[in-house]
Amino acid sequence: MVSVSIRITACLFLALCVASAHSEDPVLLQYKFQEGQVVRYSVSDRDDYDIQVAQQKDAPFTDQKSVKQYRVVKVNDDGSAVLEVMFESVKLTIRSAGETKTLDTQAAANGDDPVFSTLQEIVGKPHVQVTAAPNGQLSEVKPLVERAGQPDEISKNALDAFITLPSQPIAVGTAWREDFNVPIRVNPKLSKAIKLQRRFYFQSLEDGKATITFETKILSPVNDPDDEIQLIQRPTRGRIVLDMNRGIVVEKTVSLDNTVTGFGGIASSMTLKKLHQEVLLNTQVAAAEGRQAN
Repeated sequence: MVSVSIRITACLFLALCVASAHSEDPVLLQYKFQEGQVVRYSVSDRDDYDIQVAQQKDAPFTDQKSVKQYRVVKVNDDGSAVLEVMFESVKLTIRSAGETKTLDTQAAANGDDPVFSTLQEIVGKPHVQVTAAPNGQLSEVKPLVERAGQPDEISKNALDAFITLPSQPIAVGTAWREDFNVPIRVNPKLSKAIKLQRRFYFQSLEDGKATITFETKILSPVNDPDDEIQLIQRPTRGRIVLDMNRGIVVEKTVSLDNTVTGFGGIASSMTLKKLHQEVLLNTQVAAAEGRQAN
């Protein structure tokens, strides 16, 4: 009886060891594309500011709810794809200097407030085209709407859909980094580059879904509050959940809580709290006849 119990215990231990070893096997994290595929997200974006300059205080905010999509126009031989990015709808509320303005692109009338003019011009139509590699690296970013913004702004909008993944298989617990530069303004005619780094961590793999956490660090020394205030939105942290079978991000969260003081050469303070969330909606693929099917 004792020997049977020992054998059962030994088998259970061996099974656990095999399962543990299997869970640590390297896997390839990658995006997958299918021509005609339309990937849609419900997006929630909230920015809350607490500002004090001398004796004046303000608490502006922006609150945006939107539905965005990317459509796979073409899949290349190397697995990369040409994508078109579009906002289907946007509901945006802005509060600043005691005044509240609202845009709802699904409403019958929104007026002609210039604050929303650029946004209104891009909603409901593809506004940027980009080539995405299976590891999420983007290239050949180009605007499709004439007034959709400057190239850097458009590239940033496209980047929201992806993070850069390692090109080789990795195991749970692996970390990787991505360095990049952003410009800040020194004076009206001069700018300088600030080095930033995104740090990623492969946190878990459960039920075919990979969870990756990330944070952004400012690497260049920044000691001037007037420089710091231009970077207040940069040190974000977050997580994504990648469906390994479909090669699609199903959830994404980005948050920020940052304060800068002493900018403008006077007693001043700005705190920014940000929460950005994306959740996958239904994904469709265009049928051969031009219809869409799940």
